[in-house]
Amino acid sequence: MEDFCFDSLDVSLNQDTLDTHKGDFGHLLIASGDTGYGGAGIISSEAAIMSGCGLVTLLTKKEYINSSLSRNPEVIALGVDGRQDAERFLKDKKNLLVGPGFRNSIWSEQLCELFISSAQKNIDANIVIDAGALFFIKDFGCPTNAIITPHPGEAAMLLDCSVKDIQKNRLEAAKELFRQYNCLVILKGYETIVFDGEAFKCTDGGPALSSAGTGDVLAGLVGSFLAQGLERRDAARFSVAIHGAAGDRFSQNKKIRGLTATKLIRIITQEMM
Repeated sequence: MEDFCFDSLDVSLNQDTLDTHKGDFGHLLIASGDTGYGGAGIISSEAAIMSGCGLVTLLTKKEYINSSLSRNPEVIALGVDGRQDAERFLKDKKNLLVGPGFRNSIWSEQLCELFISSAQKNIDANIVIDAGALFFIKDFGCPTNAIITPHPGEAAMLLDCSVKDIQKNRLEAAKELFRQYNCLVILKGYETIVFDGEAFKCTDGGPALSSAGTGDVLAGLVGSFLAQGLERRDAARFSVAIHGAAGDRFSQNKKIRGLTATKLIRIITQEMM
């Protein structure tokens, strides 16, 4: 297994020139924010737009539109009632993120099925399957052009085992997730593992990232860097590394608690990019 960190990666994003426009930096379509979890969509879309994605569209519950627009007017926030309402927005979309703020509901299930179906039909697409959407891939299957982002609890659910089993041998768990779901795996946690047939372990990151919303930030980063043109492995490793390194930067004064998702995005975009 190969170690990596933010300082060791040589990643080249599209460079600004005098004639660049927003289309040069990609379009990410996000489905996020079921009832009670609207913040997840706001956080993931903010991470994406602030990390350089040219255009970010958020499909969410209608009650969260005003909150999203108030915080991030640059994000196109659209309220949808379900699959039929959302379907028209997926035409020709190649970079998808589904799952932050999803729960066991008809709304989440319909949008998850729609996004996965769209990715399965388009081999040129990328889809990040995160958080609540992971609970549905046992039924809907997982596209080979996907990146899944389970934490140990979600990994245990996907593999029908205990969290203790996952943590006992994280590399074997990542390998088994790859074998069963046939896509790139980001197994989150201390020393996050990226596995796509080859194994990579991130040495950045620590307990400061153990707070609500930081996973939504990571999902938004992965989607953003895919939209900006990185290959799946590079997008996964760069996102994990910059996310972890930002957490470490917060902890430089030995502070562990109090790193919110908002602070994390600010560190990433103001100090590290």
